[in-house]
Amino acid sequence: MRTICLLACLIGMAMSAWSQNLVLGQEEEADDAIAVVGYFCKNDTMTYTRTTSKYKIVEGDTTMTNSFQEEFMIVVTDSTSKGYKMKLIPLDVHFNGADDDEDEDNFLLKSLNQALGKIVCEFTTDELGKVQRIDNWRAIRDEVKKGIKLMCDTLYAAEPGMDSIMPRKQLEKILQLRFSTEEGVRESYEELEELFGLHGSTFDIGDQDKDTDEDGYPTHIRARIGYTTVEHEEDDFEGDYAISTQSTMTMPVEDLMDIGFGAVSLMLSDMVNDSLDVVRDQVLDSLKTAMPQGIEIKESAYFGYFLNGWPKEHYYEKTIDMVAAKSVESTYIEWVSRNWNIYISDDKSTENKDI
Repeated sequence: MRTICLLACLIGMAMSAWSQNLVLGQEEEADDAIAVVGYFCKNDTMTYTRTTSKYKIVEGDTTMTNSFQEEFMIVVTDSTSKGYKMKLIPLDVHFNGADDDEDEDNFLLKSLNQALGKIVCEFTTDELGKVQRIDNWRAIRDEVKKGIKLMCDTLYAAEPGMDSIMPRKQLEKILQLRFSTEEGVRESYEELEELFGLHGSTFDIGDQDKDTDEDGYPTHIRARIGYTTVEHEEDDFEGDYAISTQSTMTMPVEDLMDIGFGAVSLMLSDMVNDSLDVVRDQVLDSLKTAMPQGIEIKESAYFGYFLNGWPKEHYYEKTIDMVAAKSVESTYIEWVSRNWNIYISDDKSTENKDI
């Protein structure tokens, strides 16, 4: 438990340090804006680790609900004046508490990963590095369909009475529906958006504050854009840059409840849904009394880049604050090795960070 709390504190300290290390300008740089542009070359190779964690904080007691780490490689297979062709190659995955068979989240994730862990995603970006399409999405869809069936085989074999609560055919259909289009497949590759989602955008250097309701709810956003300091000469370059943002959104309790209960109700039997409606009403009344002003949803994000536009690191944290309890999910991507213009196959060591 203390380890989890310490991890949360360290992540918060890292976010603060990242923001402080953003230099708002350089004397030799006359421009007052930074453009996120990828200057990639054929055979450029980057290896990353992506750590995903979810935990709850109830009355000061922190409980990890889900945590796993993926290692993957991004390879530029072609470079033209119109853009780049790339591959995302999975290398390894590690589940926190992987030996605990009673951990249902890890149990399902491991089952799904057995079928999907080696799928290579082929994608195309524009000339600035922004992802345009998943080229082999149909092949991915077909493999995902097999993986979902395998996951359901494992789940329903372990829980014989589950079909009466959550009909298997209904669950499979809903899960497969998500991957039935290119857009759905693309949304499942969150790391592509995390790494290349800002490419093609231009940001004014400095601190910015903004109030908006573009998403339908009042939101306050703070951002810092600038060049990062060279902390390690072997890893960092003059001209590396980053964008750091923090936002706070206030959402009515009933809207958040509708999102959560609505997604769950699609997979449950009618009998269970009737009981769920009663529970929803009880929980909603309780939360509205405790939080008449709504629920605060806080998000922090950090996007770091090398001077040539290759993603350096990314951090994202989302906290839903419900007074007595907090739900936190975070994602951290860190580069492990870089081999620019020299392809390194996935069986080679990625322990060093030398160019």
